[in-house]
Amino acid sequence: MSDVQNEKLNALRDIILDRADGQRSVLLREAKQEADAWTAQESEKLDRETDLVLQDARNRSEDIRRRQILTAERERSTETLRLQNRLLGEALGMLQDELVRLRDRDDYPQILAGLVLEGVAAAGQEGTYRVRLAAADAALGDQVVWMVKTERPGLELTFDPNPAPVLGGVWLASEDGRRQVNADWHQRAREMADELAERLMPLL
Repeated sequence: MSDVQNEKLNALRDIILDRADGQRSVLLREAKQEADAWTAQESEKLDRETDLVLQDARNRSEDIRRRQILTAERERSTETLRLQNRLLGEALGMLQDELVRLRDRDDYPQILAGLVLEGVAAAGQEGTYRVRLAAADAALGDQVVWMVKTERPGLELTFDPNPAPVLGGVWLASEDGRRQVNADWHQRAREMADELAERLMPLL
């Protein structure tokens, strides 16, 4: 091969190598740009996912905190209600005990007679009534009826010796059994439950 041909081949080789280097540079630049774009895109996606995870964690934490607060408030309310009910029960028991101790007073028969008169007024109708007392007060039955009749001469009233199942006070019923008024100490204590509750509430 002649020197001229060698020179031509070398020149052609140099041209091919120069073009290859240029294409390689372009390809490397484009590859780097694509890699940078992909990295930026993935980084942005990662940031969004991280934000979502953090937001979800914050939401879950806030939800747990709210539930804990609600649970604590419910427990406190339940405990307060339990305490209120216990104190109210004790107060009603003490009130009932005080009413039972009225039996020791000299004017106890008058108290029972007053309960009978209240019962007749509550029944709202005239007629024949029977009075029942606690077993401990049975001996006062005739005296109570006499006191009531003295106060209300036209009232038809009899004493029923069958004891009422109460600690004290009176049970009043019409002769036909259609009207009944319970004015015993347990019932009186229950009637005062709302008032006792109102007085106890500020103490808790």
